[in-house]
Amino acid sequence: MAWAVWLAVPVVATMLAAMWSWLRGRPARKLDTRESMQAHSDYLDALVQTARAKDRYSGDS
Repeated sequence: MAWAVWLAVPVVATMLAAMWSWLRGRPARKLDTRESMQAHSDYLDALVQTARAKDRYSGDS
């Protein structure tokens, strides 16, 4: 009976590792409409800030 335990340990460890990697590899939850619009607005705001900063520091020193 002890041999069955020795054989079961690697099998169980492999199954746990497979489950863990499957859980971690799943795609992220999709955003709803409100969250998508907010994320897009944040993205556009970041682009505007970068463009304004580039104009502000044009190297005229």
